[in-house]
Amino acid sequence: MLDAITRYWYFSLVFVVVTILTVFVWYKAAKASARTRREREKTVEKLKYENTVRAFFKELTAEKAEAAPAKELVDGAALNIQAKLEKAADINGAFERLPAAQKHIYALYYVLTDGADKLSEFFRMNGKPLTPAALEAAEIVWGGKAAELFEKEYAAFDEDNEDVSLINSEIEALDKNFSKDISQNDLYAAAADYIKKNLDDFAAGPNS
Repeated sequence: MLDAITRYWYFSLVFVVVTILTVFVWYKAAKASARTRREREKTVEKLKYENTVRAFFKELTAEKAEAAPAKELVDGAALNIQAKLEKAADINGAFERLPAAQKHIYALYYVLTDGADKLSEFFRMNGKPLTPAALEAAEIVWGGKAAELFEKEYAAFDEDNEDVSLINSEIEALDKNFSKDISQNDLYAAAADYIKKNLDDFAAGPNS
């Protein structure tokens, strides 16, 4: 028996290699399955949250606005605007007809959602008329460093602006600084205060 093993040692080696590969493939499959499950659970939780705040703020009152956490107020207001825009035959046209306050909050919602980790992702995922509205909103609602950083990235991604070049290293620096500014300053709070100051525009409905 020992002699056979010695003579056919390569069969043992193949067996070991196959076993290792099998364990490796199983591990990768289990890891991928766990990641897929986490992503699915995260998506379900996100949808539940969006449905909840959309329903709660469908009728936006001063009492609700004052009592709500800033992020929930901003998300709820923006998602209700989105729900009505989606029903329009011409979404861009319907957006342009929104009251200025609604355009500003709707645009900032996407900045804070799509650009929370990297502001550049907002510009890569969205275009006009949303991006110019976001620029105006950043200046009016936020001001300060957040608006300054946003304006610089806007100029870099603006296809009509030939005076500014899109340099990856500079964009990465702007992304990092904007993300840091979000963590240091509550941009949702500023947006929520803006909603409260312009509550009539939101209570009137997005197409008023």
